[in-house]
Amino acid sequence: MLGFSFYLDHTLDQDDKNYIESMKQHHFNEIFTSLHIPEENQALYTKRLQDLLKVAKKNDLKVFVDIDQNSLANLPNELDGFYLRLDDGFSNQDIAEMSQTNPLALNASTLTKDDIKELQKYQADFKNIEAWHNFYPRPETGLDFQWFLKKNQWFKSLGITTQAFIPGDEKLRGPINAGLPTLEDQRNNDRLASAIQLTQANVDKVFIGDPRLSLTYQEEFADYFNNNVLDLTLKANDNIPQDLLNQILHNRPDPAAKVVRVLESRQMNQRNQTLIAPNNNIPRNIGSITIDNQAYGRYMGEVQLTKTDLPLDKKVNVIGHLDTNSIQLLPYITANSAFKLIPKE
Repeated sequence: MLGFSFYLDHTLDQDDKNYIESMKQHHFNEIFTSLHIPEENQALYTKRLQDLLKVAKKNDLKVFVDIDQNSLANLPNELDGFYLRLDDGFSNQDIAEMSQTNPLALNASTLTKDDIKELQKYQADFKNIEAWHNFYPRPETGLDFQWFLKKNQWFKSLGITTQAFIPGDEKLRGPINAGLPTLEDQRNNDRLASAIQLTQANVDKVFIGDPRLSLTYQEEFADYFNNNVLDLTLKANDNIPQDLLNQILHNRPDPAAKVVRVLESRQMNQRNQTLIAPNNNIPRNIGSITIDNQAYGRYMGEVQLTKTDLPLDKKVNVIGHLDTNSIQLLPYITANSAFKLIPKE
């Protein structure tokens, strides 16, 4: 499940509506927002939330609202159509009672075994409870991965849905503008690689913490999470054969340790009946795209992506390189994985 954030610091305009519709089209299905209402702006924030809920309903999007006790008390009773992400300060008895009628998200990072025991004591409906991690605007303060992994394994043993944030890329949230990740190590990483890492760490819902995710990343997320295809972007178009570009390719079913072996490549070369002479025999740094030349005999035409630094080989031509972000996706190409090589614009 994919989600994104929209903040109520401005009046929702047509550009916002277009963005929300685009995210829905790319299979992001839930929205996170925050409603810590200053007393003097109560009516203003309530109106903005109403506007967001209208757009969300039109696009069949669920909305989770981060809220504290004061803001919850100030909300008009007739305002509905959203779910609550409870900030710290609610008692376990309050949470248990609320869970009996409404889905809730609790702070995953601070939830303890004693809290679970109390929630059980007060007959909480755990089918209505999710565990959501915080995001961390200040650099160096995001969570440690190993601690995060153990926490999620515990939630998984309890059957509780988990959620975490990764940063956006097109527009970062102020005033620090350093991204909104849950994990510190993901603050400056490729966004798709971060999302995949979270799913492999027992996270059920991945949300974009910042206000905007670029259309390029939206398309990459949709390709991976809905079509199981990784989009790999070239650093430069170099000498990549045209029949390798924008095509769905596959790693072999017996994955190599140090390279991705493009399953379709040798057959492509045989069809083209091309003799490949030695050329550009340079060190194969991580992310290099290579093709075996005629000196490799029956392997001629095999295309590979290097997953680590390798030395030069006179039998192997370097024909291109992946960009820095796409190199971070290489560990997620496993047996039979599908991927595309996307030309640099």
